[in-house]
Amino acid sequence: MVGIEMQGTDSMNDVEILKSEELREVLEKAVQKNTAAVLSHLSKGQWHTTNIALRAMTGHTLHVETIEQESPHPVNIEINQPVGLCIHQEFNKYIFETVVIGFETSKSQTKGQRILLDLPESIDRMQRRAYNRTQVPKSLNVRVLFWHRGYSDESRQVPLENYWQGSLLNISAGGIQIAVDFDQKPNFKIGQLVGLQFTPMSYQKPIHVEGQVRHIAQGVEGQKFCIGIEFIGLEASGQGRRKLRRIINTINNYEKKNRRRGKKPEVLLNSPGQTETLSPFGASEHE
Repeated sequence: MVGIEMQGTDSMNDVEILKSEELREVLEKAVQKNTAAVLSHLSKGQWHTTNIALRAMTGHTLHVETIEQESPHPVNIEINQPVGLCIHQEFNKYIFETVVIGFETSKSQTKGQRILLDLPESIDRMQRRAYNRTQVPKSLNVRVLFWHRGYSDESRQVPLENYWQGSLLNISAGGIQIAVDFDQKPNFKIGQLVGLQFTPMSYQKPIHVEGQVRHIAQGVEGQKFCIGIEFIGLEASGQGRRKLRRIINTINNYEKKNRRRGKKPEVLLNSPGQTETLSPFGASEHE
């Protein structure tokens, strides 16, 4: 097919790279439907996400508008600043990086901020099934090292401790779920920003990503609790998308291991919504 490259393995979770005509078709369809999307950008060393809608496409310019929130405030971005976009369409997600090229007055009745973006050179397309959680195979013990990076609500409260270890329970293209000792629970709150590091397989290099705590729940055993963390910032750079492809390859590998043991991948409504480790925090086989 014209304008498409394949990345990854032969799994249904492969990433397709769209260019030229395919790229424009995706964006034109999103504009026609005023499709909602998520814009991510880096500000003062932290990732921020903003809900937007695609409003128009003129020449090589994509016009988007922030969706009014209960407490609206301008998105703190500047001209020439790199940003990432994630668009949901039907059974696929589309992610790409681009740059801000200007601003304009909103033409709608909303109070949203109108942002002009340069058209990207390529878009990564992946099936939304990659965002279903896949359980870590029981033969693996994947340790996660993660540390405090601040709060999304500008809170200045600092946790009693600022780095922790946990066990990876499941993973998706959107985030991970970690089991942590129950006595650490006071250190966490919804919206907290964290850096993460984990090694999917013992023979691999670790993965470093940033994330945001989306949910905290009591664990089954009572001695541990579960933290759902959403990945942030992966779509905003080539390096981030390469990490995302590694994560998708990890999902494929875990699914294969689970199938060999007769276990179906876990299909949940939403992914929780993970960094490179030195060897003590890596994955180890115990079978």
